[in-house]
Amino acid sequence: MPITIDGTGLAGSPGPLHIAAEVYAVNDRPALSLVEMTTGDIYETFTANVPSETLADDEVIVGIWRLPMSTVVALLDSDCLQPTRTIAVGNLRGAIWRITSPELLQAIHVARAAEPA
Repeated sequence: MPITIDGTGLAGSPGPLHIAAEVYAVNDRPALSLVEMTTGDIYETFTANVPSETLADDEVIVGIWRLPMSTVVALLDSDCLQPTRTIAVGNLRGAIWRITSPELLQAIHVARAAEPA
């Protein structure tokens, strides 16, 4: 069952969103997006890939510099992610969040396994 977020109050979103998990090809890190449940369209890819940054397997860099605050709040309200620290990304600040949802961690595991060797 997908992890859903009520996107009704988010700019440009008609309603429910779910978190979709893929991986970045360059380093197999999680690439997480909010996808509209009714259309399947990507609403927002909210992670960023910074290959030089050391991360645990259950951590992602969230591009808070490009996200509306309402999206950040909705993601935190999902209880799937927990902020741990911030980092410099160029001249901006990024957030490192730990993935706390077993379902989301499983979806990332499946995405990694689906990638060609």
